[in-house]
Amino acid sequence: MPARESGDENAYFRAGDVSLDGPIPPPPRTSDLRDVLPYLFAVSLSRRGTAWRLCAALTFLVIQKSFGLAVPVLFKVAVDHCTAAAAATGMVATEAAKAAAAALLVSGCLKAISGVATELRTVMFTPVAQASGRRVALEVFNHVLNLDLSFHLERRTGALQRIIDRGTRSVSMVFRAVVFTFLPTAMELALVCGLLWHAFSWHFVVIVLTTFVAYVWWTMHMTGVSAEKRKLANHMDGLSTGKAVDALLNYETVTFFGNVELESQQYDKLLRGYHEAALGSERASSLLNAGQAVILACGMTTILSCAALGLWKVDPAGGLASRVGDLVMANGLLLQLWAPLQFLGFFYRELRQSLVDMEAMFDIMATETKIPDGEIALPAHAGGADLELDNVTFRYGNGRDVLKGVSLKLKPGESVGIVGPSGSGKSTLLRLILRVYDVSSGKISIDGYDVRDLKIDSLRDSVAVVPQDTVLFNDTLDHNIRYGRPTANDDEVAMAATRARLNKTIEQMPKGRETMVGERGVKLSGGEKQRVAIARAFLREPRMLVADEATSALDTATEQGILESLEDVARGRTAVFVAHRLSTVRSCDRIIVMEQGRIVEEGTHAELLDGTSRGTKIGMYAAMWKAQAQEDEKERSSVVKPDDMVMV
Repeated sequence: MPARESGDENAYFRAGDVSLDGPIPPPPRTSDLRDVLPYLFAVSLSRRGTAWRLCAALTFLVIQKSFGLAVPVLFKVAVDHCTAAAAATGMVATEAAKAAAAALLVSGCLKAISGVATELRTVMFTPVAQASGRRVALEVFNHVLNLDLSFHLERRTGALQRIIDRGTRSVSMVFRAVVFTFLPTAMELALVCGLLWHAFSWHFVVIVLTTFVAYVWWTMHMTGVSAEKRKLANHMDGLSTGKAVDALLNYETVTFFGNVELESQQYDKLLRGYHEAALGSERASSLLNAGQAVILACGMTTILSCAALGLWKVDPAGGLASRVGDLVMANGLLLQLWAPLQFLGFFYRELRQSLVDMEAMFDIMATETKIPDGEIALPAHAGGADLELDNVTFRYGNGRDVLKGVSLKLKPGESVGIVGPSGSGKSTLLRLILRVYDVSSGKISIDGYDVRDLKIDSLRDSVAVVPQDTVLFNDTLDHNIRYGRPTANDDEVAMAATRARLNKTIEQMPKGRETMVGERGVKLSGGEKQRVAIARAFLREPRMLVADEATSALDTATEQGILESLEDVARGRTAVFVAHRLSTVRSCDRIIVMEQGRIVEEGTHAELLDGTSRGTKIGMYAAMWKAQAQEDEKERSSVVKPDDMVMV
């Protein structure tokens, strides 16, 4: 990684120049171009240095178009002089030839200047478009990461990524289509009509405008048809991409159950749907291009024929020589206009597609989190946090009640274990404490502050989480440990790894902490991944530790080592352990037993076994402990026979 090779071990985690120079306006609610353009201009002009670049680009655009249109006029002058020179003799012919050469020389200079202006326009505008795309991409990225869990549970990761990618690329496309295609074409159309009216008559202007209107109508009509088919193709593309990502992320499940063929068939069905929709879009595009070619050919032929015949000529006394120059000028002006007009169809199709892509992105940006941020920053100080749950109830969106009046109070430095059967609400309780969800009624307080009033960042900065399934980034082991506190130095990272008993594993790795762990940490065992999570917790130095089924998937020997590390990191901090295996919470100061969203028993491990605990179901914990002890004993005493199936 380049940042580490330069000697700055913390640079890898710095966001870089992601500061926003000015406030970004809220995204439009629709994909209407009248709403999108003000938004994009506001985004681009909010960055320092982009305003003057945009002005310079527009200046070069005016130079390019005006000098470009002067070329056919000068070419007409040169042709007229050449024709006159051919008909004359002596000094008259020489002077006419010199005048023709001078006109051609000026024409060449203007053409060169127009070409240079075109490139300078691109050089000036490209940073503007890229800055706008970058700002929008960063804004969408931050917005998505700040949305609540319910949004991410309903979205496919692959489809969401494609929406964001296509939407941010569309920003530059819309800019280029509008600023450097539609506006210049309108300006060029007005200038060409003025020149034709001056050189011929208003009849030529009518023909040009009729051709232009027919071209635009056909383009808009057929592009609408193509856009609908393209929208369907994008939808199928998103589904197929999401399916592929989903299958790849669940590679082990697919292979273990031997369902590669099933996944392949489902993926192929989605690909076929995408291909059929894409073919329909291509057919509509081909019909669009054919119609555009016919319209332009008819308009061009009509105007040139009228010019050759001298129809509606303002000065009919110009003679045959004048007609030649008029024909050349008309041809040059129309070619100058038709060239961008042909691209106008392409850019209009791209614009419609870009607006379709941006609409999906704007829908995401318009999505509001169901967990609004508070206004109070949780004061930071040493020691554990005071945690209180007061008659907390919670139900999911489907109306299913999960928690039914849970009350609990933890003093700073106290540890509590939460046990109970599946579906009793244990993990939901942790998510409410971390404010992944908000309570339906009641209140959760930390240090006397209602968590709904606290800034989410300050709340989560004070908490370290050791989840059941530790998902790691496809990066180095150092990166994954340092993620607990990105500003930590190497010595602090090494100390955290040692305290989590991860140092021996690191020593056995070929590159130590710089070893890549693979996607989702597949190169590490379950116990090693859990130790990485514990090392993050040590590095974070939290006031409260939350462990959710941290040992449920581990063998007995590994579980004992993880428990020692968890007890070490929990020492002196408020700790909440959710566990299926009761041995995980045995040493907690207090244990609560939950069933169907309620606390039914509470006490220490000894009190719960002796039957002196408090609750409505005295002896429930003792029965669970006895049943688990019998399962452990049966597992230890079982003998694996040769014909038994063994899972490793």
